[in-house]
Amino acid sequence: MEKALFDAVYNNDIKRLEQLIKQGVNINIQNQKKQSLIMVATYNNNIKMVEMLFKNGADVNLQDDYKNTPFLYAGANGQLEILKIIYTKADAIKPLNRYGGNALIPACEKGHVEVVEFLLKNTSVEVNHINNLGWTALLEVVILGDDTPEYAKIVKILVENGADIYIKDHKGKDALYYAKKNKMFKILKVLENP
Repeated sequence: MEKALFDAVYNNDIKRLEQLIKQGVNINIQNQKKQSLIMVATYNNNIKMVEMLFKNGADVNLQDDYKNTPFLYAGANGQLEILKIIYTKADAIKPLNRYGGNALIPACEKGHVEVVEFLLKNTSVEVNHINNLGWTALLEVVILGDDTPEYAKIVKILVENGADIYIKDHKGKDALYYAKKNKMFKILKVLENP
C-alpha cells in the first residue's frame, strides 16, 4: 500500500490517490527518507497534489531526513502557491531547517520578495530569528545576497517589520558591516535611512 501511495504522488495520479484515501490509508505515511506524501508533492512543486493532500488532512509539520517540512521548503524555494495552501496549519516558529533557520531566512537569501512579504504578513515567522550560523534573515541577505533592487526591497520589508539591523553574528559583525564590506550600496541606503 505504501508503494502505491508514493507512486500515485510521484506520477501525479490524483485519481489513484483519491481512491487510496477513500480506502482509509494513512495519509501521513513517510518513506525511508521520512518524506511524507505532501512533502514529496512539495518537492515536485505539484500544487494540485499538495492541495488535495492538504484538504484530506496531511500533516504539513512532519520533517524529513533533511529537516524540511512543506512550509520550510516552499518558503526557501519561492513556492508561493503552496505556501498559500498550507500556511494556516503550518507551524511558522518550529520546526527549523537543518541550519536552524525558519522559512523566512532562506526566502530572503534567495531573493523571493513575494514569499517574504507573504510570510511576514500572514504567519508568525520571527523576523529576528537567529540560525545556527548566527545569522538573521537580514544578515543572510547582506552576507549571501546581491546589491540588486530585489534584495534592497527585501531589506526594506524586513526593516519595516522590525528587523534589528544591529544584531551581530558569531563574528561580532552586524548587517551594516557586511553591507559596507560587500559594497551593497542600494542596501546600505535602506539600512542607513530606515
